[in-house]
Amino acid sequence: MLGLSACASTPSAKRVALDTVDRVVAEEGLSSVERECMRDAIDGYSEDRLEEIAESADSGNPEGVAALAEFEADIAACRR
Repeated sequence: MLGLSACASTPSAKRVALDTVDRVVAEEGLSSVERECMRDAIDGYSEDRLEEIAESADSGNPEGVAALAEFEADIAACRR
């Protein structure tokens, strides 16, 4: 659902994830409760952790791919 990958420069992985949530909410008409839940889930990850997940998943590392799937599941759990 959410892509964490970003250029080596700005925006950060967290900013990309938050912007993606806002876009999905607008496009799919999700509620403000769902939006806040998703943003809170993202805030539960440090910037360093999100960058680590993105880099690891992009390189095809199985642990990184699993961590990305877990991150995406945390976000998807907010959809009602």
